[in-house]
Amino acid sequence: MKLLLSSFCLAVSLNAAAEAPAPKAKKPAELPGTDMELKTQDGWTLKAKFKSAQPGQKTFVLLHGKGQRKEFMLRLANRLSMAGYGYLGVDLRGHGQSNIGPDGEPITYKKFKTTKAQNDFANMAMDVQAAVSALVAQYVPEESIGIIGTDVGGSVGLKYAAVHPQAPLLVMLSPGMEYQEVTTVNAMRAYKDRPILMIYGELDKKSSRETPILYEFAKRSVGERKATMIAVPHKQGVRLLNGQVIQLVLNWIINPVKTDTVGPSSSTVLAPGVPDAQSADSSSELILDP
Repeated sequence: MKLLLSSFCLAVSLNAAAEAPAPKAKKPAELPGTDMELKTQDGWTLKAKFKSAQPGQKTFVLLHGKGQRKEFMLRLANRLSMAGYGYLGVDLRGHGQSNIGPDGEPITYKKFKTTKAQNDFANMAMDVQAAVSALVAQYVPEESIGIIGTDVGGSVGLKYAAVHPQAPLLVMLSPGMEYQEVTTVNAMRAYKDRPILMIYGELDKKSSRETPILYEFAKRSVGERKATMIAVPHKQGVRLLNGQVIQLVLNWIINPVKTDTVGPSSSTVLAPGVPDAQSADSSSELILDP
């Protein structure tokens, strides 16, 4: 009798488990804002999200890194918006929703060429141009449009800004002298008389080796007061952007030119273990599709 009762209870338990609804999957994070489509000179259609700035504040083009998408800039975008700044987060060509090439065929960054004759990553500078043009069409003054990019996004942001002196300032996360054959030294030489901020992770072997060299070129190009370099422990790319580092970026945007009493030093290292008052926001547990 006990055996029959146990078998019955087991069957009921299994049936209940089978009938129980599956837990809902968490919705992937989305960048807040208005959907936009951008057209590049060479025929790409790019997907983007736009959020306008408060009157008199800057708007930033947000450029993710290789293998990422615009939502990887979500935490930074939220904090920019809270501070009154606008942003245009872009899925660069071959990334995220920007995956249909000029010929109408699907293509991702994994198929990109990086030869001297054709470098699809270097052509992302046209994506930056398309983003700025779209903002100008929204009546955003070009001289108020800054650029923030990570790894190759920072590289193409620099290449764009080097030949567009209207760009007022630039932030590069995990900079390098070369990403995907997109070189930056000559662009840094051409980037004149405007503030630039470079942030790298100490455990990022490539960026920690190359950023100080690039910083020397930056000082020669823009002057020591307009060049700032910050080293942080452990992180790389957008993963540098905890609340503490984002606050440093926001402070720098307010005072990008160093004086004797204002602004971070030319080379700042953040010690590990410093309390992060801003890290407990809702974006700290993002669900991001690869």
